[in-house]
Amino acid sequence: MTTPSVSVILPMFNSSLYIQEAIESILQQTFTDFELIVVDDGSSDNSPSLVKAYNDSRIRLLLNDHDFIGSLNLGILNSRGKYIVRMDADDIMFPDRLQKQVDFMEQYPEISVCGSFAEVFGDGSGTIRVATKHEEIVLSMILYNPMIHPSVIIRRSDLQNNGYKTGYPCAEDYKLWTDLASQDFRFANLPDVLLKYRRSPSQVTQTKGEEMFNSTFKIQMEYAEKVLEKITEKDEGLVDFLNHLIEATNEKRISTQSFIRITHAVYTDVLKKQQT
Repeated sequence: MTTPSVSVILPMFNSSLYIQEAIESILQQTFTDFELIVVDDGSSDNSPSLVKAYNDSRIRLLLNDHDFIGSLNLGILNSRGKYIVRMDADDIMFPDRLQKQVDFMEQYPEISVCGSFAEVFGDGSGTIRVATKHEEIVLSMILYNPMIHPSVIIRRSDLQNNGYKTGYPCAEDYKLWTDLASQDFRFANLPDVLLKYRRSPSQVTQTKGEEMFNSTFKIQMEYAEKVLEKITEKDEGLVDFLNHLIEATNEKRISTQSFIRITHAVYTDVLKKQQT
């Protein structure tokens, strides 16, 4: 069996309304050297039968109990491609998405994760634009998630010792990005709209907002602490200041949000000095 260049991992849960449209957008890609791994996350509707109806040898259907993190990692475990591409069951790829992302990753072998801009449709409209350069992205990660999860392509080799972790519900992708950034893997976002990103009232951001907020805050604090270590490695003169910052935060003399913002400001200044 020929090894594909790309493994598209698409988890689904009760996705019968949209799964065919998502799959069609993948099958219509101008880049054709891929496998599509659909991981059914314990659906109770007819989603699996809709996937089975496709007569295309590139499509594989895996069945899993209802466990989104487990389904994502199952897809990675069963992937064979040089690159892993993420896709959600209710989104749509533009026809040239895979070609543009594979070309970019081949041209820039130092990049581990590459996303793109996205067009919003469904319950909303507009374009989601994100930071494109590595330094901007890792700085932004202190404050928010700068990667659009279903738009990314990742080198599979860089996931060998990494994966989606439990304990961060509704923000598992954000945790993966900060883990990779902490290990100095490099990021990029193409300034091209390569994905149609559906917004609907049933999305996690709408139904589990508080859970997502708590996970996001936990990730920000963990990442900020790792960033502080990087800052002291780059500028030992800041050690005392940063120790006082941590002490003030622990004693609740400054808020944790202030701690995150100050860490972001200091890291921005350190990286700017490095570039001059």
